[in-house]
Amino acid sequence: MILSKPFDKGELVDFDSSTCTFNKPVTDIDEKSKGNFHLLEQNIVAIFSLNSLLILQIGDKKWDLSSEDTLLRYSHDFIKKTTIFEVELNELNVSIEYEAWWAGIPNFEPIKPEIDEDEDFMGYIYAVWMNKGLQQHLISIWS
Repeated sequence: MILSKPFDKGELVDFDSSTCTFNKPVTDIDEKSKGNFHLLEQNIVAIFSLNSLLILQIGDKKWDLSSEDTLLRYSHDFIKKTTIFEVELNELNVSIEYEAWWAGIPNFEPIKPEIDEDEDFMGYIYAVWMNKGLQQHLISIWS
């Protein structure tokens, strides 16, 4: 499926969710994007519409992002200048800690969490998870 990389100038990739592999960049293609894709350090992260569900995939693990049972956490360790992103669903749990998007900005005080979704793909994923209306909108435009 074709996915867009919104944090990389909208570049398109051809992503195979079953094998967790991708080819990039994709050009001259008529197929529309079914979601978004990001490489976070060594982790493949994708959010896409599949069978009228909004799926979050990290590596080979997948969650229905719209499910009431799926729990996401997004936080910062201000001392270490890292971000922690966690997904929990029964025994299918993932936790990723990575350098915060603001870590390299001198004298930056991360007091405006609302800009996380604009600067950090995982902040964007968290914002989508928090907004059921946005989830339905994404499912409709990506189907």
